[in-house]
Amino acid sequence: MNPNRRTWNLLALTLFLGGAYVFAFTDWLDPQPIEIASQIRPVIQPPRFGRRGPKATPETPDKPTETNPASSVARVTFSLDGRYRLSSVRVFVLNAQGEPAKKIWDLTGKSRELNSLMYGMNPAGMSPPEGTDAAAPLEAELTYLLEIRAGRRTGSHRFKTLPLTPTEN
Repeated sequence: MNPNRRTWNLLALTLFLGGAYVFAFTDWLDPQPIEIASQIRPVIQPPRFGRRGPKATPETPDKPTETNPASSVARVTFSLDGRYRLSSVRVFVLNAQGEPAKKIWDLTGKSRELNSLMYGMNPAGMSPPEGTDAAAPLEAELTYLLEIRAGRRTGSHRFKTLPLTPTEN
């Protein structure tokens, strides 16, 4: 066998084994998870998420639309680590063992680029699948799991909400 050909064969074998190792035993090729942070907002008016222009009035609602009626718990907003076009948003209530028990919010579609969202407000371009209801009201002191998907990237986040306390004027 020609020494030059042997060198090329060993180099090809080394590259193949190195590629197989990277593919099978590392996460270098997997997309990084989406980082999510939640914030409890005990206010009545929803945040505007940096939108400019006149505030929305009941006669001219601003997108995204709110499908969660006013409840006795504080609103929860979620901040993402970047701007994403979401394709799936799901929220589960967790049982005592921490396993997902019941899906209470499910959205599909293709949202515009966003870096935050609020529970119960459907981002523009996303809606519940046909035959399903809008977001169920949250209950205080329960643990929930948010799962989002944007293309190949996914993220999940556990959160709780608090009861609203009446404000005195």
